[in-house]
Amino acid sequence: MTYGNDYPVLASGSSLEPADSKDINIEVKEEILTIRLTDETNVAKLYGENEGTFYNTKAYVDVDYTFYNHGEATDMLVAFVAYFPSTNRFLDNIFDVSPYIHDFTVEVNGQSQPVTTSVPGLPKNYQHELLKVEYGHLIYDGKDIWEYLYAFPAKFVKGENKVHHTYSYDLCHSFNLWNLEYGLSPASHWKGGKIGKFTLRVECPNTAKHFYVKCEDLQNVSPIFTKGVGKQRKSPRYSGNREISMRDAVAQWTMYEYSPKSRLDIYSVVLRYVDEYDTEDYPCGYSYDRTLGFRPSWGKLSGQPRILRNMPYAHRGYVFKTKEMKKIFGKLWWYIPDSTYVPDMSDFTERELEFINGTYKEKKEEWLFGKPLLVFN
Repeated sequence: MTYGNDYPVLASGSSLEPADSKDINIEVKEEILTIRLTDETNVAKLYGENEGTFYNTKAYVDVDYTFYNHGEATDMLVAFVAYFPSTNRFLDNIFDVSPYIHDFTVEVNGQSQPVTTSVPGLPKNYQHELLKVEYGHLIYDGKDIWEYLYAFPAKFVKGENKVHHTYSYDLCHSFNLWNLEYGLSPASHWKGGKIGKFTLRVECPNTAKHFYVKCEDLQNVSPIFTKGVGKQRKSPRYSGNREISMRDAVAQWTMYEYSPKSRLDIYSVVLRYVDEYDTEDYPCGYSYDRTLGFRPSWGKLSGQPRILRNMPYAHRGYVFKTKEMKKIFGKLWWYIPDSTYVPDMSDFTERELEFINGTYKEKKEEWLFGKPLLVFN
């Protein structure tokens, strides 16, 4: 699933189509895109032949625009695009709003605006039997169905205008523990096809995250850490990816006169099946995430209880005393020691306490197709 920037839309018959930037007299002076990663997890069930449990990790998105209207005051319809999930698991209830986007709100110049959803190419009186999934996307009556539009009215006064929207998002799962995708290119539909100043902020308050950032537009732009502790490098494994490890921090990228052309992908380093990728530089069996979806059975951790017991401490920056633990965690790139950290048992999750106490046991209902947490997307 992908979600992305807003763009101006025009009515075309019964559908909404992106407006041509040549017809728009409003430019994006600034966009601040804030993505907050959390440890919050939604637990969901899949029933039927492949019954089991899977987990959706939650992120929060905040988008703050400053537009400049070079013409007279105008009323316009603006749309936020979100692609359909490529699964038939939600066919019964996905045609009003995205099953992965929640609490979508919009303000234009400080005033809350109503939001309506539509599905281009899908009639309101659609026939359910004409819907099917093919090659990872939806088809209705022989035509591809790709996206939702979250549309809202915007009255742009002459000069500067502010548009602000927020929502939460259930991160999709693929080969990685979690994956967040954001389409940047829709912003090119505004006047000039560019953003005067673009700021991307990725936050992880009260937790630590280890992830990749993939975006062709950002390949040569290094983040700065404006809060907390963090480090970054060009990924030695994936060309064009930047690797980030940070704790209670904000990683920030800034670009000027930015013409968006690509998609932004932020995804966990923690893999769901990792043994074949275990290397000296990437001991993926020793990767870690505090979310409920993390399983020590992925990789080597399940067979090394002493290391597993210390992972929650390492994730919080504990400075180890023994030579063995210093050696093991010292070579993990994501580990950021903190000499001021004092363990607080109330900070650990229920599952982490099981890791620490050596009582963790895999639950059979968390397996699908004979493998742990195989998640459809």
